[in-house]
Amino acid sequence: MQRPPAKLDERGRLVAEVMTAERISSRETFRLLGRSLRFVWPHRRQIGVKLALTLIGLSIVLFLPWPLKILIDHVVMGLPVGSSPTPYPPYISWFVDMLHGLSPFEIVWVIIAISLLGIVLVGAFGGGVARDYASGGLSEGLDTATQSENQANASGSRVSGLLGLFEFRYQLRITHRINHGLRTLLFGRLMAWPLTRYSDASVGDAVYRTMYDTPAISRVCYDILVLPIANLFVIGTVIWTTAHSFSAVPTLIVVACLAAPMVLLSTLLMTGITRRRSLASRSAGAETTATVEEGMSNVVAVQGLGASRRQRAAFAADSRESFKRFRSYIVMVLLLLVVQAAVTVGLVFYVFFDICEAIIVGRMSPGDFTVVYAYFVQLVTNVSGLGSMWFNLQNNVAGMRRVYDVVDSPVDADLQGNDAIERLRSIEVDQVSYRYPDGTQAVREASLEGRVGEVVALVGATGAGKSTLAYLLAGFVHPHAGAVRFDGVDARTVSVDCLRAQVAFVFQEAFLFDDTVENNIRMSVPNATRGEVVEAARVAGALGFIQALPQGFATRLGRAGGTLSVGQKQRLAIARGLVSKAPVLVLDEPTASLDPETENALVAALDAGRRDRVLVVIAHRLSTIRRADRICFMDEGRIVESGNHEELMSLPNGAYRSFVELQVGVAT
Repeated sequence: MQRPPAKLDERGRLVAEVMTAERISSRETFRLLGRSLRFVWPHRRQIGVKLALTLIGLSIVLFLPWPLKILIDHVVMGLPVGSSPTPYPPYISWFVDMLHGLSPFEIVWVIIAISLLGIVLVGAFGGGVARDYASGGLSEGLDTATQSENQANASGSRVSGLLGLFEFRYQLRITHRINHGLRTLLFGRLMAWPLTRYSDASVGDAVYRTMYDTPAISRVCYDILVLPIANLFVIGTVIWTTAHSFSAVPTLIVVACLAAPMVLLSTLLMTGITRRRSLASRSAGAETTATVEEGMSNVVAVQGLGASRRQRAAFAADSRESFKRFRSYIVMVLLLLVVQAAVTVGLVFYVFFDICEAIIVGRMSPGDFTVVYAYFVQLVTNVSGLGSMWFNLQNNVAGMRRVYDVVDSPVDADLQGNDAIERLRSIEVDQVSYRYPDGTQAVREASLEGRVGEVVALVGATGAGKSTLAYLLAGFVHPHAGAVRFDGVDARTVSVDCLRAQVAFVFQEAFLFDDTVENNIRMSVPNATRGEVVEAARVAGALGFIQALPQGFATRLGRAGGTLSVGQKQRLAIARGLVSKAPVLVLDEPTASLDPETENALVAALDAGRRDRVLVVIAHRLSTIRRADRICFMDEGRIVESGNHEELMSLPNGAYRSFVELQVGVAT
């Protein structure tokens, strides 16, 4: 499908406008975060277990530097156990007490045993925050789409070994459950959108929101419920230990307390622009996905019109814009890393000189050097993690905003109603008017009635409002004035499920799925018997070509039924409507793609099988129309004439008569 030149030439400007218009305030950010937490609240027990595993791993990591201090002070330096110039914290004192009376050689073996146990439980460890909540090492590109998709598999641990492996796999299951729940919710809302919504909505954008925006819930969940608690646990432990054991060097306490606000303040200054750039990146990515979807869906038209080069140019422009917008977001990430690195390097150098001086004058032991440095690496890393948390949330809040825009959009399923209709006998359209969101008046004060056993034909020129009136019958759209009644019950008071059960709709364009012929026919009635499927195919004139397929009813049709002709697709769509138990069957141009022989057979079959249904047929062909019990001729949204074929043909200057005579003249 070709694009208007303006959209191609002004791609950057359009995305820039999105970036400017769709701002997310700090207040809305907190609202979106609170809503996301409510969504994951049913998984609170599993997240609690994940948090417990993280804290256990961190406790082991914080314990491990102390055996190294013991080895240096009491084995290498020969200091008696318990005579260190700096006191051991209470959570280490019990271990030191166990070493009293042991020889240096025995202490070495105890340290080796502790080290082996640590290797088995936690393996390698380091700062950890950079590796935490990673997507298992999955490859990803420099764009929001692939990185967001990896968040659907977000899992990790700050430690390795058996504990890290268990924590990783446990978190992975939680992540999948949360993302599955949100994706399913979003897809359900998209499937429930009114049909008119898709007239101005991009399918590619809907795909992007479902696949690439929903994984943001993973980071929102862990970055709020796990990461800050784990980081604060480490920060609190380090500050408390510094104050308890290393009070001989007061500057260490001051530096430890200042590290957090220094990093947090630097990141808070960048949050607003980060949110905007993330939203622009996602919008540009959605535009690229929409271009791919449009091009692939209309590939026949693209190739048939020789527009492949132009379509490639449109995609190249979208893709280039997507990468550009993502790089603008990455610039903010790099700035954050530079700020954090500057703070880290400054603190490390400052602490280095103070520790060396304290060791030289005897206020600290050589073994304290390893503990202090290990703890300060943990401190700076976890403080940076807190700053990164709020920074990274800006990107994920942008994704959640796009998700909730769909979740909050009105759908028919939200309308409350009753199931008052049991066995439908009649339908009535009473002075109905409807206009589309763009202001187009499609139906004006239309009225008609149909009873079970009757065929009602809607006739008129293209754009007369026939399909829109049929949409009103099916409840796809609701009238702005007047009412549609089923057995006297206003359709707006009936639940959507009940309403959909009353009306089966066969569209002019056949929509088929990449599934078997049988499953396509029984899509609306999964429990339909094989006999009912075969009979529906026979009535629709599809049985012959189905039996000629390689596997008959078990033949898969390919994407959108690509292995069938237009006429064959139409017959399958009609069979799908016929197998439905709905008492109202709407056929929009059912014979448009059929040859005359098949058309006559179908019309005769519909005429014979209408006893339990109201048949509403939209048609142009006279052979389909003339058998109707009631013909409603429409012009500019109004029903200007109503009656059977003979009655309407008897009107000397009737609109229907002119329509028929024009058809006959064209045919002649």
